[in-house]
Amino acid sequence: MTSTDPWLVWLNKDLRLDDNPLWQAALEERASHLLVVHVVAETTFQPFGSVSPGEPRLQPLSTGRQHALLGSLESLRTRLQALGSDLLILHGDAAQLIGQLARQYGCRGVITRRATGVVEQRQQRAVASQCRLRQLNSGLLLDEDELPEPLVALPESFSAFRRKLEKARPSLTDMPAPLNAPSTLPGWPEAAPRGFQGTARYLLKARHWQADTRGEYTFAPSEPAGLQRLQDYLNPAFAGQYKTTRNRLNGADFSTRFSVWLALGCLSPRRILDALHRFQATLPEHCAHPQAAFKDSDWIRVELLWREYFHWDARRLGRHTFTGEPQSHDAAQPRSHARESEALERWQAGMTGIPWVDAGMRELAATGWLSNRMRQNVASFLVKDLGVDWRQGAAWFEHQLLDHDVASNWGNWRYLAGIGRDPRGDRHFNMMKQARQHDPLGHYVSRWIPELATLPAGMQRHAPWLAWSSSTGRNRSAGSYPRQPLTHDESWEVHLADITPTRVTPWLSGSFERG
Repeated sequence: MTSTDPWLVWLNKDLRLDDNPLWQAALEERASHLLVVHVVAETTFQPFGSVSPGEPRLQPLSTGRQHALLGSLESLRTRLQALGSDLLILHGDAAQLIGQLARQYGCRGVITRRATGVVEQRQQRAVASQCRLRQLNSGLLLDEDELPEPLVALPESFSAFRRKLEKARPSLTDMPAPLNAPSTLPGWPEAAPRGFQGTARYLLKARHWQADTRGEYTFAPSEPAGLQRLQDYLNPAFAGQYKTTRNRLNGADFSTRFSVWLALGCLSPRRILDALHRFQATLPEHCAHPQAAFKDSDWIRVELLWREYFHWDARRLGRHTFTGEPQSHDAAQPRSHARESEALERWQAGMTGIPWVDAGMRELAATGWLSNRMRQNVASFLVKDLGVDWRQGAAWFEHQLLDHDVASNWGNWRYLAGIGRDPRGDRHFNMMKQARQHDPLGHYVSRWIPELATLPAGMQRHAPWLAWSSSTGRNRSAGSYPRQPLTHDESWEVHLADITPTRVTPWLSGSFERG
């Protein structure tokens, strides 16, 4: 093979140098020049709602998601330039653009990450029909041939998958090791464009987006920031208490926060697992309670296995990732299209009148992130209590979440809706039980719904309709917040018994009583 042929590296969810096999492949091919390209999806700048949840197309990105993508691309470009390369960012149909570029610059072939999502898979098939396409597994712990069983035999539940994997690979050292970042790369093709071109420049408008400071954490979207977060978090005070703290709602370090960098491809799961192993090896020397810290920190590995399971399941499901009817639930009354649309809009806006739900939805909109505990609760409420199609919720999360990952997001929504693998209809969260358990004084909800701060700390803040309907609560403190809940489940009553009992007025479409 000669070294006179350029190659094209097509980046998607792998915006990093570290542990990225695409660079190794380019060096193995002895590319004379390297054209590195990222294509911003053609739906990115469209308004939300322009893409139906049932369509095999990517949802438009919120400004927060655009900001995260922009920061990751700009950081990677700077790092590539330091290695003698560069980055070209385009906007449009990747299937068409990648093929055109490969032909225009005489590329011997295209190197890319093997896609998980059906949209990206379709694009890769189209490119493969135009030129040589070399696909590599990247961004996962295992390659397909390293799974404990063939993909067609993927276990029906995560628990079974985890048991089989842990039996086959009982130690972290049995997992594949991460690759080092390249020290140099082939130069840029002569006359090839660089940087943001054409309508990809629309992404620059998101530069000044900022997350609400009430979220108590600001993501810096770049590979160096992800690696720094990994280093900072892996200490006994944080990782050593992860399983204990991960269900909290407030604070910067109750959660790893790795998910944003994983979703953008700025951080690889193999690098996280390798760093976790090194951290755990130091616990006997640096921790007063090493066994407890090891057990808590090991839950990070379990969460990475969940991510792995969802990815392989999405590859197995293909387009069926986005289909499936949820099991019915008695609490979710059938709604007309108009009522379902209004319920969905209230949920999205954080105006259901259920503070526990609304606080979570407002945090999501203001920061682009939400704790795992709140994700499960707001999703359960939409599907089980309001009876809204789970795909509507999954699409909204795809639009909003900085850490959106098609396999994890849609897989989690399917799981909670009780469809697909491990189908169960009992994944129904009691909103008031959850609120009492995780926010008994109402500090979390009053942070995101200021109108509640005038109520006494306690469960009154989770059921303000009771306080505001009492003689002492009849004031204008409700502001614009709904004075009656959108729905009410009888199972909540036992958790509200210490609040002045008041009959709850059922919600009627279009009849929100405003304060």
